[in-house]
Amino acid sequence: MDTEIQLLDVVVLTKDIPKHNLFRGEIGAVVECYPDDGYEVEFVSLDGYTYALVALRGNQLIPLRQKSQRTAKTTVPASIFASQSVPGVMAAAEQ
Repeated sequence: MDTEIQLLDVVVLTKDIPKHNLFRGEIGAVVECYPDDGYEVEFVSLDGYTYALVALRGNQLIPLRQKSQRTAKTTVPASIFASQSVPGVMAAAEQ
């Protein structure tokens, strides 16, 4: 798996950064790549407000990537489960 962090990658913070009020697990975007494993990462709130723009090292980040292709050999359409009842759960129409 390619773990090299690239420009515009979505990354997750692996360590708390109390100085910037950032905590492990927060998600940001790489907006600049520097030599020697340095990255400028922007952290944005749900309303679009940038609450932190911080230079970080690669060991403080994990890139989040989607799998390039579906790995399941077979799929089951969800519609086959619509007619089945789940024990202990009433169907919405029965409530």
